[in-house]
Formats: sequence, structure tokens, C-alpha cells
Amino acid sequence: MTLKDRIRTAREYAGFTQKELADRVDISQTAIHKLECGRSRSSRRTVAIALACGVNPIWLETGEGDMILGGSRGAHQASDLGSPYYTGAMDFLQAPVISWSDAKFWPEDKEAMESDTPLGHAPVPHFASNRSFALKVQGDSMSTEFSEGDIIVVDPEAEPKNNQFVVVFLPMENDVTFKQLAVDGGRRYLKPVNPRYPIMPMEDEAKICGVVVSKYKEYE
Repeated sequence: MTLKDRIRTAREYAGFTQKELADRVDISQTAIHKLECGRSRSSRRTVAIALACGVNPIWLETGEGDMILGGSRGAHQASDLGSPYYTGAMDFLQAPVISWSDAKFWPEDKEAMESDTPLGHAPVPHFASNRSFALKVQGDSMSTEFSEGDIIVVDPEAEPKNNQFVVVFLPMENDVTFKQLAVDGGRRYLKPVNPRYPIMPMEDEAKICGVVVSKYKEYE
């Protein structure tokens, strides 16, 4: 199979129209059409296309390996979660990338969210829950471990432990922040990775929105 055949096969496997796939990977429908008819022989978005369709990115790019990686989630598990937050008809669960201001509402109060349309999707690790969501890192308080623009996947079902990276809603500031959890003598602190930023005590009213379970980077 050539690249054009693999992209068409992946799209049909996921159950997407050309427009639906184009919208999910943020390119034009014309670009998908050109790829599938062979008028375009390469694309910088093949990894994003593979993740959106739930297929092996290496297979899609090169034709090597299996189309579907072993140990992946069943398609019914993703489709049961409900559009538009999770992508459906695929073997790889994809978490929605949402805004930082909406993180405090996820997943219990989705109706209060400012937007019901994800900013994108990111692959969820096999060990994380199907309620995971994703955020795009802002600022440099967590560098060098995390860079601005990185996408982090956050699991609201994971139990937060000392030294884990967490996303926290701070009611006093009406702000959502991303820091490393530090527990000392029964007190909890939020620690930036970048030493230029101070460690701050975690308010009693603060709500841990979830534990960071993976980091994902896109190259435009």
C-alpha cells in the first residue's frame, strides 16, 4: 500500500469523512483529498492523522509494522464517551485538549465550560482513565521539564502523590495552575520546576483537577 492508500484506509477505519478528518487534524479537506488521490506524496501531519484515526503512526508513515498496535483500547470504549469531547470509532482513546479556564469544570460540570468544542486531541496512555483531558502548556514556570506549547494529558481519576505533577484550581485566585505537588509534614505545596519561580503553599480550598500522566509534543 502507498501512503495515499494507507491514509484512506485509516480514515475509513475510523469512520470519518474527509472533512471530519481534516477538522480533527486542523488542515483543509482539500489537503486530505490530495493525499488520498496521490497528488500530495507527503505531509507533516501524518502523525496527527494517525492519532486521530487510531492507527500506528509508523505504519501510516512508512507502511511498516501493524496498522493497529497491540494492547490498544476497543473502539466501543472511545465511542461510548460521547462526541465532541472524545474521538470515536478508533482503538486509541484520545483526550480532548481544553482551555485552562475550563479545566476546573472537567469532567463533572461540562455544561459550565466556555466551549463544547475541543481545541484538539492527544493520545491517552493505556493506564489512564477514560475521563482524562489535555491542556497546552503556557509560560515557563515548569521548564525545563515542560516547554510552552507542550500538551499534557491529565487524569482526574489518578490519586495525587508527593512529587507528581498536578493541575490545580485555586479558588482564591480563580486560576488553574500546573505544578509539582510537594507534601511535607502534612502540608501540601505547589512547586514550579523552574527555580526562578517560588514554591507556594496549597490552599485548603484548592481542588486538584488531576495528575499529569503524559506529555505530548506536536511539530507544526
